[in-house]
Amino acid sequence: MSQGLVLSEKRGLERRELIYYLRVRDASNDQELGRMVDIHQKGLLVMGSRALIPERIYTISIEMPKAMMEQGINNVTSKAKVMWSRSSRTTSFLENGLMFIDPTPEAGRTIDRLIEFFALPNGTFNLT
Repeated sequence: MSQGLVLSEKRGLERRELIYYLRVRDASNDQELGRMVDIHQKGLLVMGSRALIPERIYTISIEMPKAMMEQGINNVTSKAKVMWSRSSRTTSFLENGLMFIDPTPEAGRTIDRLIEFFALPNGTFNLT
């Protein structure tokens, strides 16, 4: 059984790869943690130049692009726990898996809209 299948079964939700990588910041000090490369309602994958500390809880802010802000969709702010951190198999960056902790109803709705706006329906990346 592949690791992807095990993680998918364990997670219970399909991650959705994004067609635009949004900035994720530590809301407490405005420091960039990395770029969000996939998301589902329970968590996200952040790729960046540094490893985040597993078990650490951040208040993160996901920066929405101008097109979404113009539609009244604001940045998402939520607590998130670092579940794991590892070197990327395909780039020189580090991957960090975060789980949302008790997102507000508003944050949950914005996450749903973010998935609808950016995520490809089958979880694959396609520029055409």
